Amino acid sequence: MKIKLFDIPSLDPDDVRRRKLLNIMLIGVSVVASLVLLYAFYGDLSNSVGADYLTSLYRMGGITLGGILLCFFLNRYGPSWLASSLFLVLLVGAMGYAMPPEELVGSGLFFLTIPVLMASTVVRPWASFAAALVCGGLVTYDEIILYNQLPIPSIAGFFIMATVSWLAARSLESALQELRVFNAELEQRVKDRTAELQQANRELTEAYEKLKELDRLKSRFVSMVSHELRTPLSAIQGFAEMLESGFYGTINSGQQGAIDRIKANDQRLLSLVNDLLDQARMEAGQLSLHVAPFSPTGLMGEMESTMRVLTEAKGLYLRTDIASDVPQTLSGDSKRLHQILVNLINNAIKFTQSGGITVRLYCPDPQHWTIAVADTGPGIPEDALNYIFEPFRQVDSSATREHKGFGLGLAIVKQLAELMGGGVRVTSEMGQGSTFIVTLPITSPQTENA
Repeated sequence: MKIKLFDIPSLDPDDVRRRKLLNIMLIGVSVVASLVLLYAFYGDLSNSVGADYLTSLYRMGGITLGGILLCFFLNRYGPSWLASSLFLVLLVGAMGYAMPPEELVGSGLFFLTIPVLMASTVVRPWASFAAALVCGGLVTYDEIILYNQLPIPSIAGFFIMATVSWLAARSLESALQELRVFNAELEQRVKDRTAELQQANRELTEAYEKLKELDRLKSRFVSMVSHELRTPLSAIQGFAEMLESGFYGTINSGQQGAIDRIKANDQRLLSLVNDLLDQARMEAGQLSLHVAPFSPTGLMGEMESTMRVLTEAKGLYLRTDIASDVPQTLSGDSKRLHQILVNLINNAIKFTQSGGITVRLYCPDPQHWTIAVADTGPGIPEDALNYIFEPFRQVDSSATREHKGFGLGLAIVKQLAELMGGGVRVTSEMGQGSTFIVTLPITSPQTENA
């Protein structure tokens, strides 16, 4: 079975950290020991150090490598403190054996501080004092043999290093513990916030679905009511025409005036109902385009026959212009294009008190053609330009407003233009009038929107 070097089977984060550090140290020491053995074997050191010492060096190197393998095994499957203690004993033993006593109590003292520093990181912080005691005992033994005196400065130095190492290890473990607590708190906060966001998302989704259902029900209701209203309105118009024709007897001038008002108001109410029905169909995605070739000249002429009487009745002019770059034949739904023109001109007539309305057809580029309806009315406030194309929104929405209606005309124009693959925009200057510009593709979409 393949053993992963840093795959530590422990749940204690401090234990995992110590075991990983020990593995790194074991690798480093094993590499150094192997290099020393290779140098001793190939370096022909027998003349300089003697054959007996060289044999002892080989023996000590083998013991060290074997001990390192044992430490690897214990570090993975046994208690970490035992593996670390064995490693430190091997390290101190190897240093004590490899260096002569005079070096061990001299320049070799530096190397003996290494196990002291290691002990606080691979065992426990207090283990640095145990390592200092062992190293101090080894130096004391050698110095008594050599000089017959106690190495007080060396022992003090070991314990000073042990104290520094202990403080550093304690600070490190304390910092790591605080970091783990902070991470746990942060992770819990993230989980709590994630749960809150998920709950909020669920509530938003439910609210959105309810709004969609309400919107669908509203569209169905408006569509149903619009259909139901058209029948009595058509009946009123029919009976008014029968009265006007004398079917029920001769009528006088007063009765004729009443009939004219009935027909005018019936036609106005029927127009409002038709707008409601179109809006409901578009919101429900049930309005279809009937695309076919048509003549721009014919479209403009049909519009004039419908709207010129209304403009002249209010004392306004109606001017039309078709640019020479507009093709003789275009493709689109001429009925809906006529509706766009009528809605825009009706809107202009409603707000224009003097002057008139100009309707132009032109091509801004080879791929598009444009309907521009300009009036000489009062203009539109800048803040209203953002919402005038929204359904049921009007610049003056008060109950006492001068101009009546549902505020659907411009909304229908916008939705029809987008349904045809184009768009609408408006430019306006207060006191100078407004211009509504509908831009459509030369080649209209051929698919019907069911």
